[in-house]
Amino acid sequence: MDSVGPVSMKDFEDTIFLSVAKTREELPRIITNPSVAGGGVVFDSSTQRFVLHGTTIASFFIEEGKSAVVVSDGKVSENALLQASSLEFEKLIEIDSHTVMAVSGSAGFAMLYARMLKSWVETMERIREERLSSRSKVNMLAKILRENFSLALSGLIVVPILTNCDSKRGPRIFYLTPDGSVVPKKTYAISGSGKANEGYLQGGWRGNLSKEDGI
Repeated sequence: MDSVGPVSMKDFEDTIFLSVAKTREELPRIITNPSVAGGGVVFDSSTQRFVLHGTTIASFFIEEGKSAVVVSDGKVSENALLQASSLEFEKLIEIDSHTVMAVSGSAGFAMLYARMLKSWVETMERIREERLSSRSKVNMLAKILRENFSLALSGLIVVPILTNCDSKRGPRIFYLTPDGSVVPKKTYAISGSGKANEGYLQGGWRGNLSKEDGI
């Protein structure tokens, strides 16, 4: 009877990436549509004006950086004009008890990347028998985005915000670009095709907000 040796970390990560790699290979070439990532313009008949309209996710510090609030709408768009196909989509995914991933862009692939990260974190913490650092989780998410950058170039863009409560440094907010670049944020992060709402966030946000005011 053949014995089976221990599974290496490379074998495990290859398994994590298998599902999306297979999807990427079978996916027909898609013409890039910049409006998917940059927002859309729709005609508002009530005001007789063209207005920006899109989805939004955000994370921001409150209580002088001791806490953070992560928010999203529930809108999923289905075309270049960002017409809503759902208003109740859950864009905040709990990776573990200390980490929340907010997603914008291609909803299906965003959820797939979140499941990949969640599976990796759960397995690594069982193996190491300790909680992973913020940087470990961010690096893995960045790797997932880099490995699938060809999908982003085809129009299936995912732009996540990762918010983590680090045991040493408190809450931390990371904005990630579709190519896997990581931007640590010291104030807030906002993403999605409705990023025009950043002005509204700036108008009401202060770093010393209480938890109630922040929410």
